[in-house]
Amino acid sequence: MALKDRRREVRLSAKDEELIVEAASLVGVSVTEFLVDRALSDAERIVDEHHTIQLGETAYARFLEALDQPVSVPPELLEQAAQARPLEHLD
Repeated sequence: MALKDRRREVRLSAKDEELIVEAASLVGVSVTEFLVDRALSDAERIVDEHHTIQLGETAYARFLEALDQPVSVPPELLEQAAQARPLEHLD
């Protein structure tokens, strides 16, 4: 389990707090556990949605077709790449 060394505070209306306390009680967890579990679940879903590209059949076929096309690199880009200094690894 990861070390929990961060703290976050939130402001709630009395009505929101009552609802959250009741929900946490109904599932048998602390308010903190309830909030963290729900926040992490939503955060993982949101990040996953933004990191994943979903294509329909037609778009997927066009994507694969584009990948199969020969690559043509503009001469200006080749010149810039030749002039660029090498990257250094930072370990």
